[in-house]
Amino acid sequence: MSPSRKLISFFLIIICHCELAAQKLAEPSGIYIEKIYLLGKDKTKAEIIFREMNLKEGYIYPKVAISEMINRDKLNIANTSLFNDVSIEPLNISLDTLSLLVKVSERWYFFPSPILKFADRNLMDWLINREGDLSRFNYGFKLMQFNIRGKNQTLKFVGQVGFERNLMVNYSLPYIEKTQKHGLSFMASYSEAKNISYVTKDHLNKYFKSDQNNKKTYSTGITYSFRPSYYDTHHLRLDYQHGSISDTIQRLNTNYYGASGLQQQFFKLSYTFTRDVRDKRLYATNGYFIQAKAEKTGLNIFDDVNVFLIKATFNKYTPFGNGYFMANGFKAVLSYPNVQPYNNYQNLGYGTNVARGFELNVIEGPKYFIQQNSFRKKIFEHEKDFDRLNSHPQFNKFKIDTYAKIFADLAWVENYPNYEISSRLTNQWLYSIGVGIDLLMIYDLVLRLEYSYNSQNDLNFAVNIRADL
Repeated sequence: MSPSRKLISFFLIIICHCELAAQKLAEPSGIYIEKIYLLGKDKTKAEIIFREMNLKEGYIYPKVAISEMINRDKLNIANTSLFNDVSIEPLNISLDTLSLLVKVSERWYFFPSPILKFADRNLMDWLINREGDLSRFNYGFKLMQFNIRGKNQTLKFVGQVGFERNLMVNYSLPYIEKTQKHGLSFMASYSEAKNISYVTKDHLNKYFKSDQNNKKTYSTGITYSFRPSYYDTHHLRLDYQHGSISDTIQRLNTNYYGASGLQQQFFKLSYTFTRDVRDKRLYATNGYFIQAKAEKTGLNIFDDVNVFLIKATFNKYTPFGNGYFMANGFKAVLSYPNVQPYNNYQNLGYGTNVARGFELNVIEGPKYFIQQNSFRKKIFEHEKDFDRLNSHPQFNKFKIDTYAKIFADLAWVENYPNYEISSRLTNQWLYSIGVGIDLLMIYDLVLRLEYSYNSQNDLNFAVNIRADL
């Protein structure tokens, strides 16, 4: 090649590189959000939806992050539990401008329903420990009104009779001002029981049955919440409780209320911090959850109770693709002082504080921790539309997702001083392994079927109606 041709080729290469560089410079590095449209909302106020979105009208966002931000906003809106379905569709206006179409399908918000449930800690406790005793049922009426005024406010009313009588009202206002960062909730309840658990023997509640009321409890509380960001929430709560028991219960267990005798009253002040970065709060497959709580029961106004408690929870969810993911959880409770009335004991065995494989046991102690692990695989999903058969759009879909899992739990509980009456499972490592099936259905219903083997050489089958982690 001649020198002139080499020179021409060199200049052509330079020109091509300059054109490519110019094209790259011309491509926008940011995307401008021109407009956000809402479709499908009927009752819900627009500001409740916009509160959950990182993307706002009139702002520029990095182009490389837009897809991830749209997906995150979709999850944030879904996690309000106000909608059955949520989607966000980008509408291309130009190379550097987008509008967004947010489509939602509202849930049914008014749930008057009868109460018919067993009084025990869980289904297996009722079936096995109480031999399915039909007299241990509570019945009555429950009213749940969600999304009042379209502002995600909630009213809950419970009127219950049967094994235990209970009257409760709770009103929650998650936002009380324009910035939607501050909220309040109020609660008041009254309960009475003829048949109450007065002592725990070998990790099983013992009940005294009677035709007369043996315990009455009044309680009220107010909670202030502060949510400065999408994922962080602070709660400050003040409660007052007054309880009384019969002479018979006090004779059966002189430590039921401790030195207070037949009555116990106290104020309780607690602070809770929560950071929730899960993709789905109902049944997470990605992200993490952190919660820390400090609580003081007894504020030196009455001398009936004095308990200081710290509780920490950390759950991590790791996806592996193709429907596989791991859920790991850790929970620890420390309370002081160790000597307390029986009514104020800390324990494993209630609510979400259960080590799988030990559903039949109440394990009491001032200090405990649980470490839980589940490896899950989605094996089935089905969704059916009933538009032609059902005129209510809130109920025109049936959806079920099925997950198979293997799990392993580890727990440890420190016993209360001189509490030999229920010590078989304390001050030692407790573990279990097992397999299970989780069924996820519409309106936040999770059904768990689990079979486990534990450190006591027990084989257990358990049915639960809540997510494990």
